[in-house]
This record gives sequence, structure tokens and C-alpha cells, in this order.
Amino acid sequence: MADRSRVPGLADARPGLRRRRRRARWRRVRPVVLAGVGLGLAVVLAVVVWFTPVFSVREVRIEGTRLLTSTQVESRARVPVGQPLAQVRLQQISDRVATLPEVESVSTTRRWPSAVQVVVTERTARVQRINGSTYQWVDGSGVVFHTQTQRDPRLVVVNTTDTDRRLLGDLATVAQSLTPRLRSEVTGMKAQSPDTITVVLRGGRSVVWGSAEESATKAQVATALLQVKATVYDVSSPANPTSR
Repeated sequence: MADRSRVPGLADARPGLRRRRRRARWRRVRPVVLAGVGLGLAVVLAVVVWFTPVFSVREVRIEGTRLLTSTQVESRARVPVGQPLAQVRLQQISDRVATLPEVESVSTTRRWPSAVQVVVTERTARVQRINGSTYQWVDGSGVVFHTQTQRDPRLVVVNTTDTDRRLLGDLATVAQSLTPRLRSEVTGMKAQSPDTITVVLRGGRSVVWGSAEESATKAQVATALLQVKATVYDVSSPANPTSR
């Protein structure tokens, strides 16, 4: 048998073969090694984020307030300052802030590395209801959300003993439908039920509105009727308006 070590070129080829074999083995195990390293880093990062104070809550940002103060929102939010940011339950914070009457909607988000941001959208007043010596602001859905002692000249005053949300919402719908010409004559509105809305005008005049249905059409008809000298305008049936 021939001595392989003496075969010309065979001895010189062995180091190259060993290098190729090592490279081939590395190519096979490299994905496993890299995956292991990546997994290890992910575990370390998760531990840092979830269980250490490195990314804990140190700041609460409040945005969107006009009627409310940042202090009022922050007090209701009860953001757990010092807790790891990843563990903060955002929906619970939003749910607490949403219980404030002035808040129509709220969103809460994490702001890395250490802040919780609470953005509120406050309700918009459509009418103001007389309540004794105060005025209650009512939004478009009939929710009473703010009370003050001064009358707001931008809002129509409504006089009703009923605080039913549907009725207040219907009154807000009527107020929103008023044309500029009609609005300039309005001193208030009154109603005992959703079907008995009356718009009160200057000079002791009034518009029998009926329900809030077809309010846009009723507003146009009532505006046209102002050209007729009368005390009472009835647009409860806008296709057949009357005046007297």
C-alpha cells in the first residue's frame, strides 16, 4: 500500500480541507448560535423592561384639557409612578379618566422610556340648561357635563324640569339647526317632553317646534315665517306651517 503522506500534493491539501470542513460546520451551526444569542438578548431585554426600574414611569403627560385641569385628570388617572412602564395597564387608566363628566373620550399611551401620555377630548356644549341659579352645559347627546354660575352668551338657554337625556339631546339638536337669522331672535327654548319643544323669540313671540325630527327643514321654514307679523309660528309640521 502506498504511503499517502508521500503522494505528491496530498500533504499540502490537508490544511485546506480542514479549513473547508470547519467553515462547513460553522455554516451549519451558525444559525443555531445566532438564534441562541438573539434569544438570550431578548430575555435580558425583557427582564430589563418588565422587572427593573430602568424603564419605570417617571412622568405623566396630560393633553387636551380646557375645562378640566391637568391636576384633575392626573388625580383621576392614578398612573402608577415608579412601576415599570411595560406593566402599566393603559385601559384601566383610560377607564378611570372617562368617568369625569367633562370627558367625551380618552386615549392613554406609553411614551418610552419613562412617560405615560393621557390625551382627553372634552365634551362640546350645545345648549345650557337653567338649574336654579346655575347653568348646566349639555352636549349633543344630552349629557350634562359642566355647571357654572354665569350664562354663556354663545349658548341657547333651555328651560325644562326634565333632565331626561333624550330630551336634552333633542333640544341640542334643535339649537344646532337654527339658522343665523333665527338664532339672532332666539332668547331660549322650553319643553316638557321630546314632542313639545318650543323656541322662544324676542318680543314675546315663539315657534312651536314639536319634536327634533326634520329640525334643519323646520329652521328654514321658521326663518321664512319671520317675515310674517305674528306671535306664534308653528313649524311642527314643516310641510304645513302656520302663524297667528
